[in-house]
Amino acid sequence: MSARSKVVDLPTAVASVQEGASLSFSGFGHFGHPLAFVHELLRAGTGGFTLHAIAECWPAELLTAAGRVRHIDMSNLMFEGLGRVRAICRAVENGEITTDDHSHLGLTLRLLAGGWDVPFLPLRTMAGSDLENLQTGPKPKFARIPSPFGDESIGVVSALQPDVAVIHVTEADDQGNGILYGQLSVLDAQVRSARHVILTTERLVTGDEIVRNNQLVSVPGILVDQVVHTPYGAYPGGMYGLYDEDLELMGEYYEASRDPGTTAAYLADWIFGTADHDAYLDRIGARRLSEAVVDPVHKLARGRGEW
Repeated sequence: MSARSKVVDLPTAVASVQEGASLSFSGFGHFGHPLAFVHELLRAGTGGFTLHAIAECWPAELLTAAGRVRHIDMSNLMFEGLGRVRAICRAVENGEITTDDHSHLGLTLRLLAGGWDVPFLPLRTMAGSDLENLQTGPKPKFARIPSPFGDESIGVVSALQPDVAVIHVTEADDQGNGILYGQLSVLDAQVRSARHVILTTERLVTGDEIVRNNQLVSVPGILVDQVVHTPYGAYPGGMYGLYDEDLELMGEYYEASRDPGTTAAYLADWIFGTADHDAYLDRIGARRLSEAVVDPVHKLARGRGEW
């Protein structure tokens, strides 16, 4: 008897995210963010989120711009080649959200501790800096304890276990065994620490195809709860080996983000003004999407919704 498929549609996956949930998203720089999921989450109206954000600048910025975030545990959020995440900066300056800053290693170790189900992990890099002293979140992030193996004290960071991790991959089977080509960032720690894992994928492939490339599996299906087929799911960001980021469309948001009014207008036009991911892709247009394709062998067959 074959295992039951974990494949659901995008609205169903989004509906599993509850008001006030803590979230972690895949992606680094302009690549690999599950933006189709983020757009649908915005349309759903859910909010009050806490984000554990290593470098997922686009999900964090869009959710904050729409007023859906209350706290961010972060290491570094910026638009590479563009500049500041302006909506997040405004929200912090206006007291609309709180943030806890970390080093990249510090926040990664918090997620890793959550994945290993231990209360903390040690590190040195944040000790003696303002990253140690400034703590505003609901749970202390950093402390010092005596070393059990010597006379020194050692810094430790507390474990994080996000309610939901949303991970975008290149291909996956219906059991959630996923392969991501290119930058993995801290994907493994995110997947292992989260209580609920949603995998969005560019391609939905057979289990046999995954088995043939099992040494490349980035996300084991045993950790995945739901799988969503979302071609161009990272657009206007890119996916390594499939399509480049759309810097023109990204720049359009960045210019709009200079002012709260123009930011809201952008969201109303590009996200709330499109009914779903298919409508968003139709708005962009087949020609623009095809121009972003890296490998001409991979074509989006819109009639079938498959690569």
